[in-house]
Amino acid sequence: MSSVKIKYSNSFEAKRKRIKRLPVMGQNMILGGIKRDCNGIINAFKNGIRENSFGLEPLKENTISQKKGKGFSKPETPLYGKGDDRKRDTYINMLRIKKLNNGYKIYPSNGKHWKSKLKLSDLFKVHEYGAVITTAKAVIKIPPRPALLLAYRKQLSEMKKRKKETSREVKRAMTEYINSGNRRIADIYLDYYKRVLEAEKE
Repeated sequence: MSSVKIKYSNSFEAKRKRIKRLPVMGQNMILGGIKRDCNGIINAFKNGIRENSFGLEPLKENTISQKKGKGFSKPETPLYGKGDDRKRDTYINMLRIKKLNNGYKIYPSNGKHWKSKLKLSDLFKVHEYGAVITTAKAVIKIPPRPALLLAYRKQLSEMKKRKKETSREVKRAMTEYINSGNRRIADIYLDYYKRVLEAEKE
């Protein structure tokens, strides 16, 4: 019995090669999207504190008076302090991004706060979750002001709004790429990748 050889059309072979490329392209898109959303959370954190739009518990009058006396630009704004007057060692500027094997994570810096002896990561725990500090003279209650949690929720809401539209757009682009070699899927990936490179410069 003679063997049968099948010769696929050039069109079929081209499609098969494109399909093989999709997982790599998709992985890069996903990682780029994660990095973008991490930056979105950090920006929401900064803007929420800066604009005092999180509805955090207000500062006490004596705290506000002390900050006014020190010439702070936003003495009534919780968690702002020296704020944007310094680049990396203030509360508003403490969040960092770390690359993992399968994504990225956000974490508070272990560097020292510009004024306090505490690390920024320790200060984060105090303010995000609240604390009771007992001294020889008094018991100080610091209420929780969960700016990061609220920033995460805000970004999550933005992600949900984008999800359906992005999903449809990616599926459409993938189909066009497989069938015709149209590079719209690559263009979408490159847009994500561009955002990743811009974020890494910060």
